[in-house]
Amino acid sequence: MFLSRFITKPIFTRPIVYYGLCLAFSSWFAFCIAVLFNIPNPYWAAMPAWVIFQPTRGLLLERAIYRFTGTCVGAAIGFGILLIPIHPIAQLVIFTVLIGVTTSCSHVFRGTVGYGFFTIALTMGIVLVPSIISPTDTIHLAVSRVVCTFIGCIIVTIVLALFIPKFPIRSFYQKIHLLTSDVIFYSHQVITANTKEACHDIEQTILASINDINDNAAIAAAGSINKNRKLRYIDAIIAASLDVMAASRAILTRNQRSNVLPAEFSDDLLSLSKQISIKQPFDIKDTNFFEKWQIDSNELEPEIKRLLYTIEQLLAAEHALLNNIEQHQNFIKQNYTSTLLLPHRDWRVAINIAMITSFIVFVVSLTCYFYHVKMAEQIALGISIFAIVFGSFPFPQNNAPKLFMGVCSGVILAMIYRFGVQPYIPDAFWLLVTLIPFLVLAGISRAHPKTAIAAIDANMAFLFVGHIGMASDPALTILNTGLIYVLSAGLICGIFILLPRKPDKQALNAILSIQRDLDRIIAAQDAVNKNWYQQSTRQLLRLMLHLSRAGKVGDSAPNGLLSTLNVGYAITMLHAKLEQPNLDHTSYIQIKTILYILSLKPKGNLTIINELNKQILHIQSIDIRRIAEMLVDSLNESQPFFDYISELKQSIN
Repeated sequence: MFLSRFITKPIFTRPIVYYGLCLAFSSWFAFCIAVLFNIPNPYWAAMPAWVIFQPTRGLLLERAIYRFTGTCVGAAIGFGILLIPIHPIAQLVIFTVLIGVTTSCSHVFRGTVGYGFFTIALTMGIVLVPSIISPTDTIHLAVSRVVCTFIGCIIVTIVLALFIPKFPIRSFYQKIHLLTSDVIFYSHQVITANTKEACHDIEQTILASINDINDNAAIAAAGSINKNRKLRYIDAIIAASLDVMAASRAILTRNQRSNVLPAEFSDDLLSLSKQISIKQPFDIKDTNFFEKWQIDSNELEPEIKRLLYTIEQLLAAEHALLNNIEQHQNFIKQNYTSTLLLPHRDWRVAINIAMITSFIVFVVSLTCYFYHVKMAEQIALGISIFAIVFGSFPFPQNNAPKLFMGVCSGVILAMIYRFGVQPYIPDAFWLLVTLIPFLVLAGISRAHPKTAIAAIDANMAFLFVGHIGMASDPALTILNTGLIYVLSAGLICGIFILLPRKPDKQALNAILSIQRDLDRIIAAQDAVNKNWYQQSTRQLLRLMLHLSRAGKVGDSAPNGLLSTLNVGYAITMLHAKLEQPNLDHTSYIQIKTILYILSLKPKGNLTIINELNKQILHIQSIDIRRIAEMLVDSLNESQPFFDYISELKQSIN
């Protein structure tokens, strides 16, 4: 059984070998250019390949651009600080502050933008740390390292771009199209269900699909200005999908008070879902659904009108994504306004990790500056590099074992090459030839998904510790360099393992953000504020974003996540009533009383829900009573969510 499974699942597949050979050739070719031009530290030209490599061409190009730009900016800042006529310790302080800023930005701005800030920090460290601790001739070495990095970026990008395929954008758009169909099918399932738990599994599946689309949207758009412009339509699809699901839940809860479903409505929803799944691209004109069910019809209940509006927004958003938007301005203007999901900015994590990274870099560099121990420059540079690298990881404690094993493997290979191969190399030609098998092994390891993370640091350690292409050093110097590199990696790994960023705590922060957003909507200003709608809409979009992120909590995620969106929707509707000029004083007081009761904590408390039910009994306006009932129903459905907050707090504390 074990043997058959081993045979059917080969370790090295064709794509792994293909990408591995491409990586090896690009790294080797960049190294050749640096050697042929007699640039000092030529091994720095071979390094960019291991970090620039990405599985799609667009992402590769973006990463290469940010690597090149980050190197330029980091080098300019680094050399600029060195030219300031101040004490080296003052230069070190400025450098430490900038490390904190760039490290925090690498977390605030995700993706390739964050990688650009990481590259700035790394380049500043490479330029400044050796020059401050040991200023003798280190500036020339820093210049050569930066030049080699530029050579590596350009050569590796050109070579890899010739072989790496584009992102499968058609299959990605197909996934978005299927999401549209699934969301409408979910709506059909929910409004025909007897209980709110009946559709929990399909709800979790769709939320997972939304998360996947949200995570891959930037990858799909990488390297294309036009596709980046279309990201707002993907945001709109995500927002509308969540709104359709929430509107469907609202109908389910409303049905428990009184039936709001027209005859044949659920069957028409199912038919619409099937039509969408069959035809791509799908146009609203391809169905008579909206002709049959007019949003402005007086016969339809408000909950049905809301669902129709959100479905129309969903289809219009997909239409805008799959078609040339400039040619359909009239359609878009009448039916759809693109949406922007505000990106998640985890400032708490960013600031904490920036402080830890800056502290490590400053203390180690300052210590090496005052105590001129042997190879102090390499000690400070090694620890600083690893601190900056770890500071860029979302969860460094997960990557620590892989990184340490990679460093140890790279150092061992460097020792084998320096002691077993390099002493017998007669000229530069044989240097390039003997390096090929090592780079092929490095490339395949980097391309393999199970060894990719460890291979990055293994390849860096091999080139950095081995000083490949440099003059032979004494054996003791080589051993000391390898030992310093391993100890530096071990020290930083240990520090970040002892200071982990727990996924549960980040999940709690994301869920608490939903609660804070509800508080902001409740506390919206009165009628004198003309921008209340834009503010509330922005908060609702943030709620949608947090809901999709909260779906990643895992199997323990509670029911009631979508119902929190209905809570926000009901609150927004109450504020809309406050804006009406013909609102009578009694209704005004009743709405303000409801909002005051709702502002009390915790939101899911049964006492608060009971108080709201008492207030509903005194409301004469049918519209306001309906909104208040929706609010209470949504709070009841959201109770597992608010209970989960307390449970998660207790488990973390």
